Amino acid sequence: MAGRIVGMISILTLVGVAAAAALLLGLAVDSEEDSGRQAALVLAESVARSLVNADLPSLSDSEVNDLIRVNVPAPDDSDSDIAELQDIWVFNPQARLAASSEGARTVTRDEIVPARGAMEPGAVTLVQSLPDGRYAGTAAIRGADGTALGAVRVEFTSNRIGTHFELYRGEYLIGVIAVVVALIFVSWFLAKRLARPIGIMVRAARAVEDGRQPEPSVAAVLRNTSLTRDEYGELAGVFLDMAREVGAREIRLNAQVEERTVELSEKNRALETAQREIRNDLEMAHSVQAALVPSDLPEDPRAGVAAFMTPALDVGGDFYDAFLTDDGRLAFAIADVSGKGVASALMMAVGRALLRSAANQHPDPSRAVASTNDQLCGMNPKELFITAFFGVIDLELGTLTYVNAGHDPPYIIRPDEAPEMIPHTGGIALGVLPDLNYTETTIPLDAGTALYLYTDGITEAENANGQQFGRERLEEKLAGSTVVEPKELMDGILTDLREFSGDAKQFDDITCMALQFVGGSVTLEPYIPGRGDARLASGWRRMVVQPQLESSLPRVTAFIERFAETEGFNPAEVFRINLALDELLTNTLEHGFEGRVHEADISVAIRSEGDSVIVRYEDNGSEFNPLQATEQDTELELVERPIGGLGLQLIAASFDEVTYERVDDRNVTTMRQSRESSEEDSG
Repeated sequence: MAGRIVGMISILTLVGVAAAAALLLGLAVDSEEDSGRQAALVLAESVARSLVNADLPSLSDSEVNDLIRVNVPAPDDSDSDIAELQDIWVFNPQARLAASSEGARTVTRDEIVPARGAMEPGAVTLVQSLPDGRYAGTAAIRGADGTALGAVRVEFTSNRIGTHFELYRGEYLIGVIAVVVALIFVSWFLAKRLARPIGIMVRAARAVEDGRQPEPSVAAVLRNTSLTRDEYGELAGVFLDMAREVGAREIRLNAQVEERTVELSEKNRALETAQREIRNDLEMAHSVQAALVPSDLPEDPRAGVAAFMTPALDVGGDFYDAFLTDDGRLAFAIADVSGKGVASALMMAVGRALLRSAANQHPDPSRAVASTNDQLCGMNPKELFITAFFGVIDLELGTLTYVNAGHDPPYIIRPDEAPEMIPHTGGIALGVLPDLNYTETTIPLDAGTALYLYTDGITEAENANGQQFGRERLEEKLAGSTVVEPKELMDGILTDLREFSGDAKQFDDITCMALQFVGGSVTLEPYIPGRGDARLASGWRRMVVQPQLESSLPRVTAFIERFAETEGFNPAEVFRINLALDELLTNTLEHGFEGRVHEADISVAIRSEGDSVIVRYEDNGSEFNPLQATEQDTELELVERPIGGLGLQLIAASFDEVTYERVDDRNVTTMRQSRESSEEDSG
């Protein structure tokens, strides 16, 4: 601090000395200028007076030189502080040159114009400062009556400025240096005196900052300073009070810190105990959840099942299940509960239990899913929801009946074909709204057909760069798989997923399941799947029919019987529906697709409407209205009747209402039958 103050004062002193020297120099220069001009005035007027009585027309140059000797003494070594005369010009009244000093340069306009000006009435002597330190004076030569007899111009140089500086330069420099040294010394002394109290306070402040009291010597100086009545004394007094207050506060703060440290240690111990308990609970919950997820999957020679689940946290919200129903069918499900953590895990356990129970109570997947949804809506305080895919494989018939409740559609992988997504059934997630009807769809399964089910934890898994695994990459892996054996198929996808994710953190539960229908009880021909839209109105149950009579008729019969059993139909109703569908299917395959059966796209849908049952039969064959088929004369002998037409005629006569329409290049035959009519016919 003292050094900075000394430096600032010294710099200000030097600036002041330099400014004073510059001012003195300027004044000296101005003084020399005034002296030169005054000398020019006096010299010119002196020469002019000496020429008043001279005969200007006959004046010679030697006489002019005499004037110089008379009016201007010659310089010598003892006196150099005089003017050095250079040129004199004498002009007649007409401003023409009458005479000049020896060696004078040729007169020019610069000399003639001032001479004319000086001879004008009332004019005064003209004085000029010329370059190179020269001065000029022009004066009129006037008679006693004031008449201008002529003019004289004198030019000379003066070395007085240089002489003054050369003469007094040493004394001037010594004086300046002495003044500078004195000012610097005075500045240093004042700065030390001014800065010392500040330096003492800085040392004291650093001690307080480090948590120490100021040194005794420092404190003594501050106390002495505080006794003065200037600003330093006031500042020192305030600082001492502040230091005492800071010390007292530090003591109080240290005591509070010790108290809080003890409290914090106790709370940390309590927190560690609570965390251990929570960890134990989570580990137990993880064990319980792992026990709830089936590890022993159904074993049947006609089908294979493999599944995997790893939660993102200790417990997760995904689940899968696979079991054999009481009637020997293979039921399976995969689901994803919204959210994560304990609440989702509890919802997962409840949902799995409800769905398994409903699957044994209701043969139809749509009824099982609807029952599960109603029960979840009644016990869902956190308003969670579950996206689920539930399916049942009839191992005897080789059919898959399924319901999709807002879940990602699984992939079906048929032998020698690219994987494709199973059509959605249009259902919404479970636990959102009660009293919903879910649509189910039935599709045939050829021997060797596999299914791959997954949750969004697989497609949304990210790597270290934030890229997602994605559905396209999953489809590429499925298409590139050379085997469809469930365990190998599932492990291959999981291996690719781990290689893709690397060390990236898992943010969502990862769950997947793979199934394969091996077959064995029913021998099936190669099957080309139908391309109908599975999104039917609520209450419809739909089955895609394979275009092979030998295998499709038993499947259609089983599909109708299961629906009839659920709805409480009598055998006569079931028989009539199966008979009509048998006739329509046979007619379509034998007459509608001659030579191109593989192009057939056939579906059957059925639903209850009050006391009536409605059956809807569709195919993509050429336009054919079964109601316009040739009627048979039943009184003719069999050999006399034309082939065909009788079965279609029986269909029209067996139902309360039969309609036909052509919709989107498809034949749509709708049959309606009331239960009363069936009971009367059976009676």
